[in-house]
Parts: sequence; structure tokens; C-alpha cells
Amino acid sequence: NGFEVYDENTIDGNRFVTLVSDELSVHLYRFSKTKVMRVVIEELGELCTLGDPCEETVTPLLTGLKGSTVVAVGGMGYIIRLSDGSFLMIDSGMGDPDHFDSTQIMDILLAQKPEWAEKPVIAAWIFTHLHGDHVGAFNCFSLDHHDDVEIERLVFNFPREEEIELSDSPYMLDDTIYRWNQFKKNLADFYSDVPVVKVHTGDRFDVRDAHFEVLYTHEDLYPDSIIDGLNESSLLFKMDFAGQSYLWTGDFASLGNDIVLSEYSAETFKSDFLQLAHHGINGSVDLYSKADPVFALLPVWDGPWGKTSAYEYMLSLEQNRWIVDSPNVKQLIATFCGTWTIELPYDPVPGTFERIPTTETVYPQYPDLLGK
Repeated sequence: NGFEVYDENTIDGNRFVTLVSDELSVHLYRFSKTKVMRVVIEELGELCTLGDPCEETVTPLLTGLKGSTVVAVGGMGYIIRLSDGSFLMIDSGMGDPDHFDSTQIMDILLAQKPEWAEKPVIAAWIFTHLHGDHVGAFNCFSLDHHDDVEIERLVFNFPREEEIELSDSPYMLDDTIYRWNQFKKNLADFYSDVPVVKVHTGDRFDVRDAHFEVLYTHEDLYPDSIIDGLNESSLLFKMDFAGQSYLWTGDFASLGNDIVLSEYSAETFKSDFLQLAHHGINGSVDLYSKADPVFALLPVWDGPWGKTSAYEYMLSLEQNRWIVDSPNVKQLIATFCGTWTIELPYDPVPGTFERIPTTETVYPQYPDLLGK
């Protein structure tokens, strides 16, 4: 019927196929354990990049951003310097109106870009979901610095407008719609020529020498929806980069957690790095034990949570206690201590950190590994 296979992928016995015609793309996938098959049909748009040439010229870096705004101290944002000196962004942080986060992102890009680069090149900016503490700093950055960087592609899969407007509490919804409208305006005003890649479960794509596989999108909820909260629309994806693997969760929530545990075995989740879901609030022992990480990334803010700090509260939760008590986890790297940068592949220098065996002990400050 005029369709051609663009890509085929198999993850843990589950089969994924993308077909394209002149007007449409069709994403077919079937899960072997649950016997569920899904068909996603949409207008033909930008397709996932299969292969992205990369000349290895610099040491890869991973930076975790400590957000600090007058609106809220929090959010999630990571900057990855790829092997050719370009950058991969994952979310951004809260942002506006004081522009602290925007300025911090630009300062890091300028400091880490190769000397020969006229301006920082962002090979891809990936957004896990639409909440303000993940896209807000991108909005502010776009207003401040859209001419100061080159963005090659944007990657996300946000729900339909009518679904967004039914999700979350009134406060969260007002903030989400405000930032969503600004996000769309920025794309139209500043990035109209930048490809937008809408990823689906089973998709694989390359960003220079970083390789990705998408394990979950909100489409996997159907016939349920994100009406219980926009966090259920968070992408879950694996990244292989610089000889290590990463499981990125965004604000991954309970419905998605149950779905992926029924569809994949532990081997799929196994990672060197695990980003703890929803700033430590979500996630599960079942998922984390299957990921069995060596390093845990905690994008938590420097502020109170009830009668304690947000960090201390997160460590009181069962899934995070499992991380702390795991004999295989060498470090829990939290952004509330400050913005940090590590070289990749990451192997902590002996003597720069202390193994903390239980949640009953006092935690040392994260070491100043690169003199920043």
C-alpha cells in the first residue's frame, strides 16, 4: 500500500517496526510477554536519526544542574558534552523569571565548548515531559540565547492538548499550560527550521556517539490516560555513551512503572547510571533492583520538604533506601549540593568519596572532582 520499512528493532523479545509513506508514518509494536500490540498512526514528520557521524576530539562530560530561581528551587537538567564537542541536553530546570538557570546553562556551554567552535552546538535537546521544572529553563534560555547557540534537533513526545488540559492539580495545570504556550511560541519564533523528532516506544536513534532506545511513552498507557498526572507521560529511555549505560526516567510514575515491568526483563533495565524518578519521589524497588546501577543521579532541590529537607525526605522512601543500601551503588550524585561535572567514562578516583552503607549515617558533601 505504498509503505516502506524505515527501521525495525527488537528489545527483549519485543518487536518494533516503523513504516513510512509519502504522507504517514506507522509505528507497530508487539510485546511478547503481555501479548499487547499497539499501532500509532500519524502524519509523516521528522524520523529518528539512524547513525550520526562523530569525530572524537574531546573528553566527554556529564553536568548536573542545580536550579536556583525565585519561583522554585528545583527541577531537572543535565548537559552532556559529546565526543566531538557538541552537546546533548536532557530537560533544563525551572527557569524564569530571574534567568539564573538560563545564564548558568549558557556559561557551562561556553566553558565546555571546544576552542575552535564559534558557538556551542546542541546536537539534540531531549525533553522527558512537559512540566515546568523540566522545560522552564529551556523557555528562558530560548528568549535569552537563541542566537548564541546552534540547535540541530528537538526530541520529545508530549500528549495531545485535550489530555494535557485534563491532567494534574489546578496549580500544576496552570503552570504547565503557561509554560507549554511559551514553549510553542519559542519553537515558532526561534526554531521554526529545527527538526522536531517525536519518538515512540521501541524507537532507536543516535546523537553523535550517544545511542538511544525508547522503552516507554505515554501512548503505552492506552486505554488509560495521563489524567492521573502529567508525570505519566515521562519518557523512559536507555542511553549508551562513552562505554557506559544510562537509564533516564524523568518523572516516570506508577502506571508506567507497572507497564514496563510487565513487558521487559531485568536485562533491559540494567544500567551503570540510573536517574532516580521524579526527583526521588517516584520509582520502585522492583525497577531499581533490575537496573542495579553503579551510580545514581538524584535531581533534588536544596530546600525543605515538610519538617525536613527534600533530600532527607527522598532518602526516607523505600526505593531510595534500596539505592543507598545496595552494595553495588558506589555513589549517589545529588544536585542539591550544587552544579557538578564529571568526566566520562566515569570511575571515581579512590579517596575522593566514602562508601556510605546505610541511611542511618551522615552524608558527606559531593567531592569537587573537576575543580569547579
